[in-house]
Parts: sequence; C-alpha cells; structure tokens
Amino acid sequence: MTARKQLTRREFGFLILKQDCLCGCGCGRKLDFSKPKLVTDEHLVPLFSLGANDLENRSLWLTECSVAKTAAEAPDRAKVRRIEGGKTQADRRAQRGPSMKSRGFQQRPPGTPSALSKDSAVYQRAKKWRERI
Repeated sequence: MTARKQLTRREFGFLILKQDCLCGCGCGRKLDFSKPKLVTDEHLVPLFSLGANDLENRSLWLTECSVAKTAAEAPDRAKVRRIEGGKTQADRRAQRGPSMKSRGFQQRPPGTPSALSKDSAVYQRAKKWRERI
C-alpha cells in the first residue's frame, strides 16, 4: 500500500480553483475555510485500492462528507489488510523501529542522584525544612 502524501500549498490552491470552492463529493455545498479541519483532502480512488497520490486522484471535501466516505470504505480496507497478511497498525509501527527519544527533559549526568532520591541535596533541604515546621 502506498503512503499518503500531503498536499502542498500550491496543490491545495489548485484544487480550490478547480472545484470552484465546492465540496468534491458532489453535495454542492461550499467549502468553509474559516476554521481548520473543516476541509479534508480525499483520494477519489483510495490508496488501499491501488490509488495514487497524483493530483488527478485528489479532491477537497467537507470533513463531514469525508467521514461518511471513510466509514463506507472501512470494510474494503479491512479486507485488503486481511489479504495482505493481517498487518495491523501496531505491526507497521514495529517495522519502522523504535520511536524517537523524547527531548522534553534534560538528562542527568551519570552518577548524579535523582532529585527524588534520599541522597540528593534537594531532598535533604526539603527534609530540614519539614523538620523546622
């Protein structure tokens, strides 16, 4: 199965002009760009059905129309997964390898006690403070 390719700004703008700001499902409603996530780009022939990421196979849909289309495709998508060998999302994640290490917190230098251990200076100061009270 082909990986989904995100639209560039130029491609997104081209689709807006091509569709005259109308939903690609054919419901005739105007696309609303006032809030994010109200418009979704959809593959006309789904990727699991050997569709391509080409611009001719893409259109912009209202999110509520897109949800209905995705729900209707769910049984076919599940069948393709069964035929491909039952690969689940977890299996595909495992194939990618380990996830990226978090960058949120600084690492302690080796040999430095944790601030929560009884050997740390922070713990000792808090203990003395509690004893004074």
